[in-house]
Amino acid sequence: MRSLSIIAVSLLAAACSQQSDPLPAVAGAATASTPAAPVATAQAAAPGPKVSGEQAFTMCVACHSRDAGGPQRMGPNLHDVVGRKAGSNPGFNYSPALKASNITWDAAQLDAYLAAPAKHVPGTRMVIAVPDPARRQALIEYLSAP
Repeated sequence: MRSLSIIAVSLLAAACSQQSDPLPAVAGAATASTPAAPVATAQAAAPGPKVSGEQAFTMCVACHSRDAGGPQRMGPNLHDVVGRKAGSNPGFNYSPALKASNITWDAAQLDAYLAAPAKHVPGTRMVIAVPDPARRQALIEYLSAP
């Protein structure tokens, strides 16, 4: 499990470093001499230009797809996630904690989960948090769109 977290953080860092509009660096990214943090956090930057949902989602694509019929990756496909029961996307092996959470994804649930996944659903496998409320809002609006 720890190696999956390290891979996820590494992929996210690589994806972010290739953006023309770079996203904040990932805190807790492991190096050869430091252990991985249990939960990585996308650092909140000083207020800047508004980020679109599509731009905000670029930090998610290392683990998630959003397209209808898109692949399951390290994380589940997020197409039509709003209104769906947590842990119910067929073909993805969710953590027992997320399956048992009894959450139906709406804006409030997504906001709380994205702010602190392990706090909102202890035992989840999601390792990336989005502490910036504006970025979370942009992500939620993007995931809510058809």
